[in-house]
Amino acid sequence: MKRFNIYNYLVVLLLLVGVSCDTLEQEPVNQIDVDGAITTNRNAQLALAGMYNAMQSGNYYGLRYLYYQDVYTDNLAHAGTFTTDQEVSSRRINPSNLQIRSTWQTMYSVIRNANFVIFSAPNIENISDAQRLAIIAEARFLRAYVYFDMLRVFGGVPIVEDFIADTESLNFAPRASSQEMYQFIIDDLTFAEQNIGNTPNAPFRARRFAATALLARVYLQQGNNALAAQKASEVINSGVYTLQSTYADIFRIKGNNEMILELNFTNVSGDQSTLAISSDPATAGQKFYLRPAFFNLFQSAGSNGDVRFNASVLQQGNVLRVVKYFRSATNDDNVPLIRLAEMFMIRAEANARAAGTGLLTNTQIIDDINVIRNRAGLSSLLLTDLLTNEAALTEILQQRRLEFAFEGHRYTDLLRYGTVGELFPANEQFRVIWPIPLQEIEVNNNLVQNDGY
Repeated sequence: MKRFNIYNYLVVLLLLVGVSCDTLEQEPVNQIDVDGAITTNRNAQLALAGMYNAMQSGNYYGLRYLYYQDVYTDNLAHAGTFTTDQEVSSRRINPSNLQIRSTWQTMYSVIRNANFVIFSAPNIENISDAQRLAIIAEARFLRAYVYFDMLRVFGGVPIVEDFIADTESLNFAPRASSQEMYQFIIDDLTFAEQNIGNTPNAPFRARRFAATALLARVYLQQGNNALAAQKASEVINSGVYTLQSTYADIFRIKGNNEMILELNFTNVSGDQSTLAISSDPATAGQKFYLRPAFFNLFQSAGSNGDVRFNASVLQQGNVLRVVKYFRSATNDDNVPLIRLAEMFMIRAEANARAAGTGLLTNTQIIDDINVIRNRAGLSSLLLTDLLTNEAALTEILQQRRLEFAFEGHRYTDLLRYGTVGELFPANEQFRVIWPIPLQEIEVNNNLVQNDGY
């Protein structure tokens, strides 16, 4: 049996694929050896760009992981023949699901490459200390981003932070606890926030406020509402980002000013997404369409003036399809990893949760909700419309569902609200968290499966 897993560091294949951004030109795919591979700033930048490229995989943000956040809940359903996708759509994932294992491996490949960049940074020549720290900071940001993605679907996973280059040092680590995971992620993001630099905003590469924004997201999920609101406010008040006045332009205009971090796809072979064709009935391949109840809810909002309906979904015959990603001819729809609208929603939710039960008195909560409602074409809410903090939280969850549909938030939102269990029978509540891939347990006896699987 081939042992290709997170601990296979004997041969490191670091994808050095340049992505279109403010500093890099298109580069061919290369492999670099472990010994002395990154010694120049250019190689370091290419290695960092290769990590974003790895996140574009169809196993990750190129399709499966991203859409599964909606498929495993109540927004999307699989309409093809693949058993792996059907298990997710029916919310009955088996530990032997090969797609889940492929996603696990892809995510750890990004972590592996981040560790290699961090390991190599001291050997980079002719750069300042600040440049060296910035390289390490960007690698730690991406490592934290991936670990948080893993935490929110698998629970605790093994934390691998060192680069391993020989068989004697292979570390078949056990799973970390959720608390240990949060601390590790926050430590990485805090370092990134302090050292990644204040260079001009480049939405295709992480910069300082991307770390601040991701901290806001992590703190909210952790339940640290005060810090979540604080970090969201720092991003909002920075003045670096502005909401697009037209909702559809968020997806029509690449690199727009609302994007804090955006995964950039091109129509070059190997650098494409399949998000558009996966919901286009005119193309071949596996399909993901809206669940009828969600389409009806979205349509009802649209009939009340919500412009997000026409910008996001479409009924085409009997098919209820996604059109937020619409470039079926070129397969180069970008994926918004973090955008400014989320910061308003995070701040509103964090403040509502911090206020506890009872009457709503913090008017900033309503103001932040109205920022999102108004851009969507909906009327402003008044204090008399949301009398309690509980009512505000209900409205926030509804706005998040419509605002961020198919952007990878729904599953985590329901986890945070404690309502995801309502999607499962009483005797299958364990399925709220995905199983650890069986194949990974077979090669690492220290891994323990999630309860119930």
